[in-house]
Amino acid sequence: MQETREDGGVSGLPFARGAIFRCLDDYLVHLEAHGAIDLPWWREISPGVYERVVRMTGAEREVATREELMQRFGFEC
Repeated sequence: MQETREDGGVSGLPFARGAIFRCLDDYLVHLEAHGAIDLPWWREISPGVYERVVRMTGAEREVATREELMQRFGFEC
């Protein structure tokens, strides 16, 4: 469960491995870096629109806007 901290960072995010992130971009970079070891991550497919990347065969496609991701993960910046 994510939690916004007083310093503006967000903790408890999926696949964050205990890291705290101050903005969505930092979290997305972290997910992409760990995507090489079969963890899901988000790829920007057009300006402000992202697609969830998973390696599982038959996984349902998921697309979200930047604003939707910010809301989902608890970011304000």
